[in-house]
Amino acid sequence: MMTGLLEDLRYALRQLRKSPAFTIVAVLTLALGIGANTAIFSVVNGVLLRPLPFQDPGRLVQIWHVPPAASFPGMTRFSVSPANYLDWQNQNHVFENMAIYGYHGFTLSGSHPEQVDTSAVSSGFFETLGVQPMLGRVFSADEDQPGRANVIVLGYRFWREHFGENKNIVGQNITLDGQSYFVAGVMPRSFSFPDFAQAWTPMGWTAKERAVRGNHNNLVIARLKSGVDLGQAQAEMNTISRHLEDLFPEDDKGWGAIVLPLHSALVEDVRPALLVLLGAVGFVLLIACVNVANLGLAKTFSRKKEIAIRIALGASFARVLRQILSETIVLALLGGALGLTYAHFGVRLIMAFLAANLPHQVDVGLDLPVLAFTAGVSLVAGGLAGLLPALRVGRADVNQALKQGLGRTDSDSSGHRTRSVLVVCEVALSLVLLVGAGLMIRSFQQLQKVNAGFDPHGVLTMTVSIGRGKFQIPTQQVNLYGRILRRVRALPGVEAAGVIDDLPLSSNGSHQPIAIEGRPAQAISDQPEVDVRLISPGYMRSMQISLVRGRDFSDSDAAGRPGAVLISGSMANQFWPNQNPIGKRLTLSFFPGVVREVVGVVGDVKTDGLDQSRPTATLYARPAWSRRFRTSCTKSIAMFRSVTLSLWMIW
Repeated sequence: MMTGLLEDLRYALRQLRKSPAFTIVAVLTLALGIGANTAIFSVVNGVLLRPLPFQDPGRLVQIWHVPPAASFPGMTRFSVSPANYLDWQNQNHVFENMAIYGYHGFTLSGSHPEQVDTSAVSSGFFETLGVQPMLGRVFSADEDQPGRANVIVLGYRFWREHFGENKNIVGQNITLDGQSYFVAGVMPRSFSFPDFAQAWTPMGWTAKERAVRGNHNNLVIARLKSGVDLGQAQAEMNTISRHLEDLFPEDDKGWGAIVLPLHSALVEDVRPALLVLLGAVGFVLLIACVNVANLGLAKTFSRKKEIAIRIALGASFARVLRQILSETIVLALLGGALGLTYAHFGVRLIMAFLAANLPHQVDVGLDLPVLAFTAGVSLVAGGLAGLLPALRVGRADVNQALKQGLGRTDSDSSGHRTRSVLVVCEVALSLVLLVGAGLMIRSFQQLQKVNAGFDPHGVLTMTVSIGRGKFQIPTQQVNLYGRILRRVRALPGVEAAGVIDDLPLSSNGSHQPIAIEGRPAQAISDQPEVDVRLISPGYMRSMQISLVRGRDFSDSDAAGRPGAVLISGSMANQFWPNQNPIGKRLTLSFFPGVVREVVGVVGDVKTDGLDQSRPTATLYARPAWSRRFRTSCTKSIAMFRSVTLSLWMIW
């Protein structure tokens, strides 16, 4: 059998060499389909199928708060507060380890100060993930304490770019925000979690911070005990949530918890896009197979008399079928080999577009599973492309084929009908892709027409990190921002400048409960919540957000005593329908010492994304102090028109 197979392959190569035009067209067609499928499968394999590069990753989960539906309609996940995390950690019986992490920004001091995005993590963070440092060590539990948290573990890329892979950096001190931090270790190249982290520092909560339940700013990961499944963990967290609700109704009433596999939590945003792409290139491969089948059918019909002679001499149908299939399979394997070249560049192109949305933990490349996939796809494509020609010719009437001359016969007309059916199939498959592409283009055009509530044209944003060492006192920070604003506004062509903590189209705003003056008092857990954004005078003008009623902020609204607030139109309609909200008074429940007065109503802004269907009730307040800001400049055809400083507020 092997001898016969080798003979078939040698004969197939001779036949393909005799028809170079057919061979080139067929190989290029299959290479396009196979290469596209290989490229997309490489990404799907690396992102969706391959486990995370952690120890026993199947037992890693992420735990979120589930907020009260009345306060957060449609929101099913929320970040976690310190006190609730500590209760989860102490009361559960299903997790082997649990850790919490959040964002912490620093300024690396030196001749060229630079912002460093670090993750503040609890002790046991690295143990939970099951990773070991490449150099040195990670934090000890004793270092996760107030006054002892000036320790840092460097990420591989940060270590390489800033310290030239100097192994002696471990045990030395570096200066962050004007303070000395002891370098305990360096993590390996493959470790990157969370995605933004260039380095890691201990959480170092004080006793006061450990008791906070209403401030949700962190995320929690955990490792399931051996033999515990996701359902058992979820049931345990439901029980703990009900217990905390009974103990702390003021803060925890209506708050639950949800346990999700860590891998699913990391890739869920990009999963639909990858599956859609995989389906689309699957159609491309089908079109390529039908195209090659049509070409193969025409070529095989031209050899019908040769095949009839083989059958007349005693060749079985299976033998003829194998011979014809061997030719298309050789074509497909050649196409697969060329498709790998396409796939190599295709993967780079896909990663260039999707890299920002992919977890940094994934490793995408042409590895053995991808090569096996390519070989399998090539064999399937060759089989699909050769099966129909083999069946049509192998079962033809031998007598008619032997009598056939070189002109067209009834039998040939039948072959033309088959090829016409294949053409119809190609057109149908192409039409599906065309309609899908048209719908995507239409959706993109509609998104371009969406009124986001502000004018983004020419707006430039900049982020500047301010070290805590020099600007510890709030008044110093306020004065600093004031000086920056004055200098930016003085630039030629600048019309306006302002400050905000999180720019529009970002879901990073702070959701806070409010108490409205003159209405019955409620527990914080029952109070309605709004999206709070911190801005300075000039922000509304620089972003061209419309002022519907009342006035904008002015410099006379003291930043250190922020009593005036602006509200969005949706917030006005929600809390004061058919009323004039100007002059209404409220309190941000996390800051009960300041009564705030509504001085203006502004247009609704899409805060979470252009596809946001319902406007978010938003409150704009003056920041009392902060230590990090962004800037944005609006640029016309030839000059800057406005500047926005976007300020990060630490609540």
